[in-house]
Amino acid sequence: MIKKDYKISLLKIVKFLIILLIVDFALGTISQYVFFNQKTGKYARATHAIEKTEAKVLIFGSSHAHRHYIPEVLEKELQTSSYNAGAEGQQLLYHSALQKMILKRTKPDVIILNVDEDFLYGSQAAYDRLSDLHPYYANHREDLKPILEQQSRFVDFKLFFKSYQTNSTLVHAIRYYLSPQIDFKGYRPLYGKLSASNKLKMVETDEIETVIDQNFVTGFKSFIAKAKDNNIKLVMVTSPNLVQVDHTNNKSLSMITEIIKNEQVTFIDFFNSKQFLNRYELFHDSSHLNNDGATLFSSLLAEEIKKMKL
Repeated sequence: MIKKDYKISLLKIVKFLIILLIVDFALGTISQYVFFNQKTGKYARATHAIEKTEAKVLIFGSSHAHRHYIPEVLEKELQTSSYNAGAEGQQLLYHSALQKMILKRTKPDVIILNVDEDFLYGSQAAYDRLSDLHPYYANHREDLKPILEQQSRFVDFKLFFKSYQTNSTLVHAIRYYLSPQIDFKGYRPLYGKLSASNKLKMVETDEIETVIDQNFVTGFKSFIAKAKDNNIKLVMVTSPNLVQVDHTNNKSLSMITEIIKNEQVTFIDFFNSKQFLNRYELFHDSSHLNNDGATLFSSLLAEEIKKMKL
């Protein structure tokens, strides 16, 4: 009797697992179709960069890249194609993963990475946001597993389920279907102008104790090595500040510049650039350029790149 009950229970478990896998396959297939057919929004831009762009100049970085680099300006000045693969809120691990996926398919002539001064500081948000890479895991497991394992040791188990890979993306897909998020070759302009009525003073960074995350250091070095291995010219760029910033005590930026120097990577520094300091009319907020500022910045950057004959 006990043996019979055991077999019945085992059979029920097997049936449940089969039903679970069938449902997961069905829902996962539908959600992946929706995901990879998005026309606008952050996932659509990432998918375009990974699967479609043939641009010869690619831009990587966080919101400063996404909002400051205008591909059409770079194209006009440099006489070549360009695409902005910047992603708001994303840091080095994400960009390293994105770079690897893109370079499996196409090789640009130049890669530009916008460097934020706090890129090497520990950030739980940076790990949490790696979930944006989940939908690409099935096709890029070899590249993504080492990076996503830093977010979770059970990445293979979780991403075995197709529905889990895209379970957090459907809201975005619906949102941008109803209200398309227009971009211009990956660039999304900001049009507001900051008022100069409340003057900002010089900022001193690193006032609060922060810790360097060695995973981010490794990701930064990996980004450089990947470009070099593919004979791609790499340019590191910092975006302009509205007010003068003293980075003397910023451990993250100090380590970044040291690595750049040791690796002999081209570095174009717009921090505290006089063309932008206290130019409130060029900023949307205290950290981001508006479209006028981005146009000027992209033009100045293109001039610097032309001087270097990259």
